[in-house]
Amino acid sequence: MLLWLTGSVARGASQGPQIAGHRYGPTTPGGYYVRVAPRTVTMANTQRPQLTVAVENAAGQPMEDVLVTFTLSEGTFTTGSSRTRGGTVVGTYVAASGSDSPRTAFLVATVEDVEITIFIDIVPAVFGR
Repeated sequence: MLLWLTGSVARGASQGPQIAGHRYGPTTPGGYYVRVAPRTVTMANTQRPQLTVAVENAAGQPMEDVLVTFTLSEGTFTTGSSRTRGGTVVGTYVAASGSDSPRTAFLVATVEDVEITIFIDIVPAVFGR
């Protein structure tokens, strides 16, 4: 999974877990900063990787109740909430079934005017020979 920044992002207001990585932003109008983890991933079509979007203010404090939307090219992305809790939204990606061909999917995480496109390389699972 590669990360491609197509905008800017983030905001904050409590203490919570921090994730490492590049910080994108600030967004407008909220002035939030955003981090995404993991930044890269190649997955088997049977795996279910977790992705985390963290939203913080300029001082790095996690922001609560910020809307994060997701757009997918295929598969599903399931979260407990589309609004940050503890400064993050955590979700699980599941590739579309029915194809054993290697391919690249994308997931776009959007906070206000910032879109971060995450490319996910999907390869067939290899079973015993």
